[in-house]
Amino acid sequence: MPLYKNNIYSVTALILVWIILRETFSLSTVIIGAVLSVACVYFYHKYLPLKRVRNVKFLKLIFYVFYLIGQIYIAGFYVIKLIVLGAKADVIELKTKVTNESLKVLLADSITLTPGSILLDLKDENITLLCLKEKNDTRDLEAMDDFLKGRLENQLLKVQK
Repeated sequence: MPLYKNNIYSVTALILVWIILRETFSLSTVIIGAVLSVACVYFYHKYLPLKRVRNVKFLKLIFYVFYLIGQIYIAGFYVIKLIVLGAKADVIELKTKVTNESLKVLLADSITLTPGSILLDLKDENITLLCLKEKNDTRDLEAMDDFLKGRLENQLLKVQK
């Protein structure tokens, strides 16, 4: 990992966060923070290479995080309703319009983060999920597709260039 100016800023910021979280300023806190920060930056560059992420509007992606948090809460209340009224589990295969591989993975992870669904498989444009449904739910696959990934996918289509 070459030592770039951004890496120095990242390590410094992480050390400061470590000191704040530890609520103490001592030599051992700074040294441990430095070691952990360098390790974090190293593993970040090794396993999350941003150079491979292309055709993404990163500013809109930042807003997507806040949108996702809202969707997680909304889905949480829906799942509470399902649990109280009765639910059944079903395996559903959805198709996505997102073409960017990184954003497809983000979509699949976002669906999994929302309560009531678990990712089983992601292959090409197909996403296979195990999800909770109402016992009397008779919606067709297209309606379930829109319900489970519609809003999240639409937001990611805006992020995709």
